[in-house]
Amino acid sequence: MEGNVFTSRMLTKNTWIIFGEGCTSYLLVGQKVGLMIDSGFSTENIQKYAQSLIDVPLNLVANTHGHFDHTGGNGWFQHAYMSAKALEIAKIPYPSLESTKYRTDYIVTVVGDGDIIDLGGRMLEVFEIPAHAPSSIALLDRSERILFTGDEVANFIVLVWMQNEPQPYVEQHARNMEKLLRHRNAFDKICWGHGDGFLDADIVGRFLEHDHLIMAGKESEPWVPAPDGPADFHMPQPEFKRISKYLDTNLVFDLRYIRIP
Repeated sequence: MEGNVFTSRMLTKNTWIIFGEGCTSYLLVGQKVGLMIDSGFSTENIQKYAQSLIDVPLNLVANTHGHFDHTGGNGWFQHAYMSAKALEIAKIPYPSLESTKYRTDYIVTVVGDGDIIDLGGRMLEVFEIPAHAPSSIALLDRSERILFTGDEVANFIVLVWMQNEPQPYVEQHARNMEKLLRHRNAFDKICWGHGDGFLDADIVGRFLEHDHLIMAGKESEPWVPAPDGPADFHMPQPEFKRISKYLDTNLVFDLRYIRIP
């Protein structure tokens, strides 16, 4: 059966985590339809694999941001939800990938702050949280009390990813954490873009503390990406890149981009 690259497990009654290639994906089941959050970049059919796990139709995908390790599998679905910034890059494969192996003829609906994706008895609320990527959104599932954050809330945040100038600001990440904390009473768990299970929801507050410590001058160390990291990683002017650690949070940033002018 096609789909041997994928494995999965159930997180809650109507939520699956799927491991493949590129990123971690999440399968959500509503009363009417299913939806995939992020699709990785495997050339195997992730939709077919995920559909075998559920009984309702699965034709929808939502992307937390436009990086191709999260959007490459979108072509297996009929319809994708993403931010306007994500649409600018979502259909462009990384240079190391063979572009002819990816379908990009899917329909896109652009979403932003306050939009709702309705799966039937299960609603996802959209929050724009651009930092790691200018295209990032979070998706809040109030019924299951889960927040899906892509690469903006994780145990390791990279604010220098594949961007030339300007780099993302630490202060922008802090504003995003403040935005999410205003809805902290609506979620208990976080599902993130490269995780293997739930993150403690209180990590949002710890990241906000960390952001403010960096803005106040917290010491950091030079950062060198792992040699076995993503093949398409591009880091301009590495001499300005730093890594900071605080409690269970790690944050990579550019020294020149801490506070927004």
